[in-house]
Amino acid sequence: MTAETDLTFGQQLRIQGRVIWALTMREVITRFGREGIGAFWLLAEPAMFVIGVTLIFSFTESFGTYSVAEYMAVSYPTLLLWRNGTGRVMKSLDVNRALLHHQPIRPIDIIYSRILLEFAGASGSFIVLFVIFIQLGICQWPANLLAMTLGYFLVVAFSFAFVMIMAALAELSETIERISHIITYLMLPFTGVFIPLFLVPQQFRGLLLYFPLIDAVEYFHFGYYGNRLPTFFHIGYTIFSITGMILVSYALVNISVRKVQLS
Repeated sequence: MTAETDLTFGQQLRIQGRVIWALTMREVITRFGREGIGAFWLLAEPAMFVIGVTLIFSFTESFGTYSVAEYMAVSYPTLLLWRNGTGRVMKSLDVNRALLHHQPIRPIDIIYSRILLEFAGASGSFIVLFVIFIQLGICQWPANLLAMTLGYFLVVAFSFAFVMIMAALAELSETIERISHIITYLMLPFTGVFIPLFLVPQQFRGLLLYFPLIDAVEYFHFGYYGNRLPTFFHIGYTIFSITGMILVSYALVNISVRKVQLS
């Protein structure tokens, strides 16, 4: 038996945790360097997207009990998770092939580290900006913090599964890598971020609810707005669908990892 197989599950888990953390810190230094504000760009980059979009829509009129600027300030951060995450994992295994010569590093650890970094930056900037927007009067305290938190975690779970699937497909097909940005752009109208679902004609609303991301975003809106905004979701279906996506993503990642290891 090798030394690795002699380790207990808990010991192996701690080793892989340290590996993922080390890869994440390496990615921070590679992306942001040590000059200027350095790692603070992790929060600054997504924050600038949200602030820019909020400022643009701050000049639009309010509708009913909410303003468009408030809607975008709350909704747009959910888009950064899966959209920016997808861009960061494209061909991550191929470009980091040299790291796989180190025995403790598994191919999936490289994907995990990039997802962790991107999600941490997007989530951290959202929390900071949300508190600031509340103080500025742009946003309000959530009507149901627990539901809003659960909705956000569902968006995170969908984003994790989607990013994993895209990472695996990009390793299996160069075509997916080249059209990944087209896929993410085409998804924008079907995210519930730019158009509240209650404004969609009823005959199309039911079809859109089959897309679990819209369900998750709508439940997130329900937690924030409460009765101020009509929302539509099927939480049981959403959890079931996202769980299925995660299982599919791991199956695809395993196939792509074998391709990378054999090539």
